[in-house]
Amino acid sequence: MPTVRTGPVRVSGYAIKLRRVVNAALRSMYKEGKLSAKQINELLSELNRKIYSVLVEKFEIPKDTVVNITLEYDVEDSEFRVKDIQIDVYDRDDILSRNATSDVKKLVFGEGGDQGSSQ
Repeated sequence: MPTVRTGPVRVSGYAIKLRRVVNAALRSMYKEGKLSAKQINELLSELNRKIYSVLVEKFEIPKDTVVNITLEYDVEDSEFRVKDIQIDVYDRDDILSRNATSDVKKLVFGEGGDQGSSQ
């Protein structure tokens, strides 16, 4: 079953990215006349509204949060059908970020982690 992925993208930009990857995947079918780009984009608009209602309205996920959307689809009888969708939400981990930053600074700047150290 064909699959498209947005890759990591902010919630504020997932709709555009999802539209781009689906249209790129279906480009040859548009050229052959097997699918209508207008119909696919109407379907994607509805799908994006549903995703938005869950991510932003229901779960109140901030628009700068990173998500990765994977969409499995099929084309049967000149009809595009979404078979499955997976949304991965990546939340910032302040403790992990602080610890990773500290350890990298120690490696780059010396044991104290000060930028003034020479190495």
